[in-house]
Amino acid sequence: MIRSKHRKVFAVAGMSALLAFSAACASQPGASGGSSAASDGPVTLNLAYYIGWNTPSIAREDNPSLKYIEDKLGIRLNLTAATPDIYKEKVKVAVASGDIPDAFAWTDMDDFIVKLIKSGVIVPLDKYIDEYPNLKKEKPLFLTKYQGSIYGLSSVRNPIASQDIPLIRQDWLDNLGLKAPQTLDELYEVAKAFTKNDPDKNGKQDTYGLQLGNMAAGISIRGATGITQAFGLKNFWVKQGDKVVPRFETDAFKQYLAWMNKAFSEGLIDPDFAVSDGPTADSKFVRKGQAGIMFNFMTRVYDFETNYQKTNPNAKLVPLEAIKGPNGERGITGRVDRGGIFVSKKAADDPKKMKKIMEWLDYGASEEGGIFWNYGVEGVHYTKTAEGKIEPDTKIFDRDMPRTFTFTLPVQSTDELYIFPQNTKEAQNLVVKGHKMNEPFLVIDESQLLFSPTYAKYSTEAEKFIQDNTVKTIMGQLKVSDWDGVVKQWYDRFEGNKVVQEIAEAMTAK
Repeated sequence: MIRSKHRKVFAVAGMSALLAFSAACASQPGASGGSSAASDGPVTLNLAYYIGWNTPSIAREDNPSLKYIEDKLGIRLNLTAATPDIYKEKVKVAVASGDIPDAFAWTDMDDFIVKLIKSGVIVPLDKYIDEYPNLKKEKPLFLTKYQGSIYGLSSVRNPIASQDIPLIRQDWLDNLGLKAPQTLDELYEVAKAFTKNDPDKNGKQDTYGLQLGNMAAGISIRGATGITQAFGLKNFWVKQGDKVVPRFETDAFKQYLAWMNKAFSEGLIDPDFAVSDGPTADSKFVRKGQAGIMFNFMTRVYDFETNYQKTNPNAKLVPLEAIKGPNGERGITGRVDRGGIFVSKKAADDPKKMKKIMEWLDYGASEEGGIFWNYGVEGVHYTKTAEGKIEPDTKIFDRDMPRTFTFTLPVQSTDELYIFPQNTKEAQNLVVKGHKMNEPFLVIDESQLLFSPTYAKYSTEAEKFIQDNTVKTIMGQLKVSDWDGVVKQWYDRFEGNKVVQEIAEAMTAK
């Protein structure tokens, strides 16, 4: 199994750092920081990204996983890789001095990256990707684009690893003689029965139908995206006639708000969802067994088995297909990483160096690279039995941390996705079933990565404004009929007309 890796990013210090970056690029055309063209030996790659765990030795003589990668690919890694608190300071110093990495990580298509693109510091990667078979297979999942060109190569995953998959208490359905819901209307009626009809048969009215949570930041309610998809709200930016508008300006969004408000007013939704963060909301479902329906990751099946089901063995949690909305629409939001590795023009101007950067990325995206990331080097970090089974040495693996030395990953098979051997075979089979039944309904929203320089100034505040007012409307503190006024405030406060104009232009360029 190839597990999804921690996001790797680096932080820089504002416009002065950008100017230093650009000046260094302009003053050293074709420079490579120890040019590979001068020698037929290993090519040195200056890389920067941070990791979400302690840093291993990055000395070749001390770390067999580093030595393995370097010898296999004919490279030497000059690596800035550390935990975020240390890494940020290292990168600030490097950027301020104009010591531009050959390739570096960033999490998004944001104002900083766009400035680097416009100043020519980083290069588009489309033509390189097509030359490398493993990266080429993943190309549809590289969404970090600007004006139609790919700039960031992310560590992709199987996009069905989504938090939109509907999960339901099968034992509650059985207790009440109900069928699994397929439509929003049926979901509503089942949620109502789960709230009113004592589905756990304990003689108390202490359950509710739908478990939601309130994201600390962002533009969605935790656990509600599977419902927004049913209303056809598949993209953040939407073409409406000859205009581009944010999805919260559409009639479909108001229909979604009306559905949610009605469900909340009848007690079908966790009454404390607005003050429940993600872990708290999940715990109410998988540890306390208070609710009967949630939209979440399939791994909640394991949490439920390990926690609630352990003391309530008759409880059973199962997946459903994506729920159909009033117009027959349904969807599961594909989980695709943003950002990724960006490559400097300085490195791209050195053919040998660029070739080795792409070979390094392509290796990580290969099946062999996935085994290396997950298990390390055969004979050092794991052995194989006569039957081909991998037997890892976790102590040596944890010491050397092989996954530090690659960035990309292969797309994992749905049969292997989130298969945790510590859980029962029954639970593992449910995870596979939930993923497979929902693969036909995958939706990948590329519109969220369209860049507007005006929106970049306001994004955090603007998204919180919509989030707060969405919660208020669901809870009845605002009327759905007042939503047009909320949208007008968004336009007035955050230069909305300019934002949508820039998004429309970006959409056309795309």
